Amino acid sequence: MKSVSALCKLCQDSDDLRVSHVLPRFLGKYLKETSATGFLTAVDENGNPSRSQDLYKRKLLCNRCESVLNEEETFFANKVFYPFKQNRLKTIPVDNRLGRFAVSVSLRVLWIMQLVEHPLAEKWKGKLCDLETEWRNYLLRRPNFIMGNHSHHILLCNEDLLAVGLKGSPNLIYSVLRSSVYYIFDKFEKAYVFANLAGVQIISMISPPDLPVSRGTQVYPNQTFGVVSPAGIGWGGYFQNLLELTRKCDAALSRLSDAQKETIERAMNKDPERVDKSEDARIIRMQQELRHSIQEDMD
Repeated sequence: MKSVSALCKLCQDSDDLRVSHVLPRFLGKYLKETSATGFLTAVDENGNPSRSQDLYKRKLLCNRCESVLNEEETFFANKVFYPFKQNRLKTIPVDNRLGRFAVSVSLRVLWIMQLVEHPLAEKWKGKLCDLETEWRNYLLRRPNFIMGNHSHHILLCNEDLLAVGLKGSPNLIYSVLRSSVYYIFDKFEKAYVFANLAGVQIISMISPPDLPVSRGTQVYPNQTFGVVSPAGIGWGGYFQNLLELTRKCDAALSRLSDAQKETIERAMNKDPERVDKSEDARIIRMQQELRHSIQEDMD
């Protein structure tokens, strides 16, 4: 009899597993190509960010199920992610692949949180088991699937939205727009699965079923994504989450070894033109200008 832990996490049938990215592969490619050094800020299986040259991977899926999720990832990358990052996103297609993409990301995050027995995964175990079954049936298009009422959201996070929280955390914009992070957020009697894809964020509600004061962000069970422009949520708990994310990123950077720091410094000295034209440099310059403007307003 096959061990459940050795089976594909999606179909729960095949034991012919491949190493899968927890967060989409296109995210790692984008972060590396637009970085100053060829490094990116990624997370380990415990949700802690660190400097890396690839996103975290683990044996999760069989080839067939990996193909099921790849269709949604390719669609989202080509129709939303890259157009948004290149400032040419004019319209957002009404397509159920948006919902399927969001669910697939959150489901993989959930699996990792369960595998490492994260305290919040244990705390919400009953609710998460029900949601996992629903999300799995949805992605597999099973005929007995019943759509639930816990909403999934995609937020397109840009500098203007993040500047609101800059007073509380000077590194907020860089931490959000230049990192790949996932975890379960639990505060103010609310909890959700969270993934940050270089500022494109996936939020899947655990409790309550709806995201407070959400507008223009929902992709499941209904689709309102892109109806309101710019999309936002206007909820204090959201910025609290981002401030905690920034603190995690700052802490991770402070733990870099001397060898890692030397590697990064050599990369910057080797190709200063790349550094100057990188997204890292652009965002740091923009963040400094915003911080200076805020300070002048306060003075």
